[in-house]
Amino acid sequence: MKFLVLISASALLIADLFAQDPGMEPIGSLGVELFYATNDDVKLAGDQAQEVAKDQVKALKAIKELSFSHYRRLGGDRPTILRGYESWATPLKPSKEILVSFQPIKREGPGKMQMVLEYWQSKRKVFSTNPFLTKGKSLYLLGPEWRKGRLILAVKILNLKD
Repeated sequence: MKFLVLISASALLIADLFAQDPGMEPIGSLGVELFYATNDDVKLAGDQAQEVAKDQVKALKAIKELSFSHYRRLGGDRPTILRGYESWATPLKPSKEILVSFQPIKREGPGKMQMVLEYWQSKRKVFSTNPFLTKGKSLYLLGPEWRKGRLILAVKILNLKD
């Protein structure tokens, strides 16, 4: 009898270990890009900085607070959005100097979601915001001053399960 109880209890524990956590379900992916913007010498961005596409430069300059003479792309990441957990993006791979944490809050119809976005630099949270993001549309966030310019974070939902 004790043996049957032990086997039953073991089977229940094993079933619990292998149960799926619905919060771990991937529901989409996020595009996170980091840009350097300056009115001074663009070489201050470093050797790894890349040219920015003309259409993206036009979009950045269309926003008064983001209008600079020069832009360079420093890096990007394409992390998975999990249904109920915080996830992280590392736009300056392999460096962990600049990180972006994000977590879904609620859905607002097809292709729209509110998220908690936090920008971390040198293991310190620089800012936090709860924007509504629309699939395929970039949200530009003005970051801190850096090397006689500013960092700009671009976040957009690349795909999202309906």
